[in-house]
Amino acid sequence: MAARWTIERAMEEKPPHFHPLAGCDLENFRAHFENHDGFTERTESQRKKSRLAVLARHPFTLMERLLFSKKVANYELPHPPIFIIGHWRSGTTHLHNLMSSAPQFSTIDFGQTAMPHNLLNPTRFIGRAAMSTAVPKDRGMDRVKMGMKEPQEEEMALGNLNPICYYNVFYYPQEIKEQFEKSIFLEGLTPEEIANFEEVYIRLLRKLSIAGKGKPLLLKNPASTARVELLDRLFEGSRFIHIVRNPFEVFASMLHHYPRLFNAFAWQRFDNIDLEEMVFYKYGRLMKGFLEQKEKVGDRMLETSYEKIVADPVGEIGRFYEALGLDGKEEALAEISSYAEAGKGYKRNQYQLSRAQVDRIRSDWGFALEEWGYDVPESIEVI
Repeated sequence: MAARWTIERAMEEKPPHFHPLAGCDLENFRAHFENHDGFTERTESQRKKSRLAVLARHPFTLMERLLFSKKVANYELPHPPIFIIGHWRSGTTHLHNLMSSAPQFSTIDFGQTAMPHNLLNPTRFIGRAAMSTAVPKDRGMDRVKMGMKEPQEEEMALGNLNPICYYNVFYYPQEIKEQFEKSIFLEGLTPEEIANFEEVYIRLLRKLSIAGKGKPLLLKNPASTARVELLDRLFEGSRFIHIVRNPFEVFASMLHHYPRLFNAFAWQRFDNIDLEEMVFYKYGRLMKGFLEQKEKVGDRMLETSYEKIVADPVGEIGRFYEALGLDGKEEALAEISSYAEAGKGYKRNQYQLSRAQVDRIRSDWGFALEEWGYDVPESIEVI
């Protein structure tokens, strides 16, 4: 097993050459520098390279606006989108990969979420080709495959289209709580900022639908787990699939997950961040927000679990097709079965938790343990 990343190791390792904000337009890139400070010396080269990428793409960004702004503004989604939601490390990516292996859906891939300003332009393949050399083969923390054409979440695209984005939690770790509240719950924002965020979300999905030739959009985004009411208002008839995982596993996985993200994304220092406190706060806030909103969309909200998807992906996803009235069930399940069979050799990470951590999870997250019937799993060693 590869050595686990720690905050200390993350600080010592060089960050990647490019940052997600390399996919911004000039206006949004400048806004990040105007609205934040305390940038570290370790990311100076990354910031300079990202700025060069923004400048190099600027003519193509303007070209896309010129060629497609009117079409996008007049476009209506032909189908209500399907949103896969669930707390980070709960299996949203695995479920998304399974379902998107079926041919009838359109998703957002890595190239599209990284460069949303160049999503429709005929010259977009130039940028994708250049970026492909910098994309790692997998996510590192769990060996999930990555690549320019692999399905991704739309949150990175949102952050490259406007200043409000959950990834700001990692870009600016000295502002974690503020950025979390702004990006998930839109708290502390002006009416103009909220309106802009909503307009950006609508425009992004319209562009994705055009690029996907009108096929139903299947999107996954853990950050949207407590945005159910917002998405239901913006996209009439939206369908939701919420996946939950044992909170003890989620907690351990999150602690393992964060150092890599800080290494890759943080432009501020992060060596003074209390990871445990952040994980406890975010999980409680997000999942309570979800529980407050889920009933408001009625039977358009389906729920499943990571354990059910691993045990019987075809049967569980077949249930989604029936409940949501989706076409092409038999063809889709055949593709999903093939994808699931190919991934049977995947080995899950094993974790350890202290007795104090287990006791606090029972205390702080007892509402989730009760809601979904979880306890300490055999996969967690309590030390």
